[in-house]
Amino acid sequence: MKVEREVIIDLLPAYFSGEASAATRTLVEEYFRQDPDFEKKARGADLSMEGLKVPFTPLDDAREKLALERARQVVQTRSAFFWLALCYTLMLAIFRMHDGKIVFIMWETSPVLGMTFGALAVFFWMFFLRVRRRREPLPTYTTFFWLAVFYTVLSLLFKVQDGKIKFMFFGADPTAGFVFVCLAGILWGVFGYHRWKARESGQ
Repeated sequence: MKVEREVIIDLLPAYFSGEASAATRTLVEEYFRQDPDFEKKARGADLSMEGLKVPFTPLDDAREKLALERARQVVQTRSAFFWLALCYTLMLAIFRMHDGKIVFIMWETSPVLGMTFGALAVFFWMFFLRVRRRREPLPTYTTFFWLAVFYTVLSLLFKVQDGKIKFMFFGADPTAGFVFVCLAGILWGVFGYHRWKARESGQ
């Protein structure tokens, strides 16, 4: 599991005080192995963390667990969006040879399918870039909000043909359009629920 240096710094007080759990010690020591220079700097900070520009305040068990869980959530969220973005991007590149020419499968039968996967790839890359430098986990309701917005916009995509507005996913076969509308409705509902929970807890 790759973690940012700031997350390790948050865990150093508990590590140096000897109060860290086994999971925290493993996480810190693995980072030290990957970055020996940082380890020297951390161990030479005289336990005051002055060299790392953070105050030394030993963590109790609850705060240590919270810091470790936060680190896991940050890394898991970042990894999830990265692999989703990469997956949809690679699917766009799947091709076959036909009559000596390269034919991209996602664009072969219907450009709508290719556009959908392209939009999903862009969406997840944007989310990955958004969370890549975050030290705090992305609120659950934020994720559902943007997913709901995405599927709402996707279901409303249209083109003007012969002076008429035609929704791209409600053509001869409106199945995809109905699926997107249902997904958008469900996601808006889930967003509302998590937003309400966040407000109740004072977040």
